[in-house]
Amino acid sequence: MPEQRSLLLAELRVLLDGLAQRLGNDAGPIADTDVIPDSGALDSAGLLEFVVLVDEKFSLMLEPEDMTVDNLGSLAAMADFIMARRPTIGQSGGRT
Repeated sequence: MPEQRSLLLAELRVLLDGLAQRLGNDAGPIADTDVIPDSGALDSAGLLEFVVLVDEKFSLMLEPEDMTVDNLGSLAAMADFIMARRPTIGQSGGRT
């Protein structure tokens, strides 16, 4: 399970870094537990785009009540939320 979480965090990091870079920002200094909206790496539109990317990649079918800082505010929170929602996620990040 820890290895699965580490792989998931790495995948989320790639998504975050890629989006931030495309928007002209640097997400490198963001730690796994840092609250992404507080980091300044993504503006509100960028944050929404990031959540949509994560939702699509992991087939989460997010509901409005899922959109909380506790669930999606940091990479660590996202990884825990995804693992709870999609316990069959494998190394590729897709459904197994």
